[in-house]
Amino acid sequence: MQNILFILSILAVKTVAFFISFLKLGQASNLPGKIALKIKKDILKQLKFNEDLKIIVITGTNGKSTTSGMLTSIFRATGKTVITNSAGANLLTGIITTLCRNSSLLGKINADFLVLEVDEATLKYITEALKVDLILVTNLFRDQLDRFGELDTTAKLIEEGIKKSKNAQIVLNADDPRVAFLKTETTQKKIYYGLSSISNDENSLSLSEWMKDPEEEDYKCSHREIQKPELNFLISDIKTDHLSTYFNLIEVSNNLQKSNFFLPMVGIFNLYNAASAIAIAKTISSPTQMQIQKAFQAYSTLFGRGEKIAVKNKTAWIYLIKNPIGTTEVLKTLSKAPNARFLIAINDNFADGRDVSWLWDARFELLSNSKKEIFVSGKRAFDMALRLKYANVKQDLIKVNENIKTALYNALNTLEDGETLYVLPTYTVLLEMQRKKLCKSVK
Repeated sequence: MQNILFILSILAVKTVAFFISFLKLGQASNLPGKIALKIKKDILKQLKFNEDLKIIVITGTNGKSTTSGMLTSIFRATGKTVITNSAGANLLTGIITTLCRNSSLLGKINADFLVLEVDEATLKYITEALKVDLILVTNLFRDQLDRFGELDTTAKLIEEGIKKSKNAQIVLNADDPRVAFLKTETTQKKIYYGLSSISNDENSLSLSEWMKDPEEEDYKCSHREIQKPELNFLISDIKTDHLSTYFNLIEVSNNLQKSNFFLPMVGIFNLYNAASAIAIAKTISSPTQMQIQKAFQAYSTLFGRGEKIAVKNKTAWIYLIKNPIGTTEVLKTLSKAPNARFLIAINDNFADGRDVSWLWDARFELLSNSKKEIFVSGKRAFDMALRLKYANVKQDLIKVNENIKTALYNALNTLEDGETLYVLPTYTVLLEMQRKKLCKSVK
């Protein structure tokens, strides 16, 4: 009976996903897994992986989707087969959907690597059910306080997940003290990555500066004798412009071997994503410098993560925002772009987080010098408008329309030659734009 239920649960995923995709009702990323979980609660534990498959889990506040995408691109550049939750569905139901869609009816999964981005609160369920080989923690910042509470709670959730995977290697961002000193098991090897100083971009900050330590990137506490761990992978010699980033990777534990890379995207947050992807790839595999560079150039951003889109014969760029630090980094990057225009769309649905107080922690003051209209939309459009007013944006430049389609078209219609519209939506606004086909990706 148990085997029948297991097969039925996988069949349900495949069938429901097929009809959702065929009828173009959505991405089929969560509902199939939700149904499967109702049929067989321990479905994850029943899946069978080929012996050589390596399971990599990526968690943390920001950068999960992009890092997963970059890492997947690196592995594929080396000729390996990879299964990943590329739609960004990182809760338990989304991960079940991904695995079952890539399994046989008997639950057999064949690949070289399984790369999963995992929600912080979901991590413990994944590491309990699967034999994880490596866990990456990107960073820890205040995010969706109604779900996670303050950072101590989030850290404990991650530590609980790490504890359940006793033999996994742990890759940690050394520039974030909350991440660097997460509790791990004595059997778990820790690998650290981080950045040196930024060479020519005074408005881009390292994570240590985000943590209120503007004096230096190394941190320490004299009372507790805590200091930044020694790095295994160091990113240095960083140069940026409005379109790209150049940097070197130093493998500290490999005779300080240095490799140089080009990243066809900007933002210090993307540099951290690239650094973590390289650190994982070098730790668990052996890609060459050329293969990594090829992967970065071939990498296609996920929808909404710095993607160029077409709307009614016009182009724009779309960047997902969802918490103060991520939003601030996006604003620091885009506010310096020449002739930038903005549409900010805020929802407060469950997937966004009901609490929108985070808007007051993000540095929207970076838009205070705007001499052009800034459009705001979504269910909390008026909250966003109020935030911009207090950020010293001129009130007559703030244009409010709760309907995202109308706001998007209005913003595009005001564009003059040479101007670029940047759309900054929360998660469910992004989904709404997909569902209503308001735009399409431009390569």
